[in-house]
Amino acid sequence: MEQRLKIKNKKRLSAKTKVRIFFAVVLVIIALIFFYYIKVVCPIIVKLSEEKIRSVATSAISEVVGNVMKEGNLSYSELVKITYSSNSNKVELIEIDTVTINVIIREITKGVQDKFNSLSSEGINIALGTFTGIPFLYGIGPDISVKLVPVGTVNTAVHSNFNAAGINQTHHRLYFEVSSVVGMVLPAMTRNFTTTLEVLLCESIIVGEIPSVYLNGGLI
Repeated sequence: MEQRLKIKNKKRLSAKTKVRIFFAVVLVIIALIFFYYIKVVCPIIVKLSEEKIRSVATSAISEVVGNVMKEGNLSYSELVKITYSSNSNKVELIEIDTVTINVIIREITKGVQDKFNSLSSEGINIALGTFTGIPFLYGIGPDISVKLVPVGTVNTAVHSNFNAAGINQTHHRLYFEVSSVVGMVLPAMTRNFTTTLEVLLCESIIVGEIPSVYLNGGLI
């Protein structure tokens, strides 16, 4: 009887050990899959998606800026006032209509922010095969939507640039620089991308000698 009980106990212990081993193996497999996903799959997805995300962000900025500029339809002479010296062909003063420019900046900033907020609900599509991390499976399989999230605020700044355009002539440009940060949300990982786009506001050729204070960036 005692021997039979010992055999039964050994069998019970053996069954418990098998269960423990099974769960230990499952945990190890899960840990390896997670490690593979973080170290191999995520970097691949980020790299393949970066160009697409930047393209989406740039297109959104261009669309908004284009609409704002089309509505305003402002010329160089409406934004820049040039005063010449009464005794010579020398430029005495260059003034920028900062009120109008600030209104445009606010409209662009708000428009781009709203556009990105709408894009966050759409996201971008990545093929299921890409998540395996295996090169020949990239782009294969059904699409999985990856969420895009606007990070922080959209920054819009105006810059002035002067370049020589000939004898006593200077090419003057006013342009916007719109920058934004877009986040890509993956399981257990978030990656941010900064997109910056320059958009011409207006330009003209100024005839006459321009004070060095403007040429050295003193206008804006």
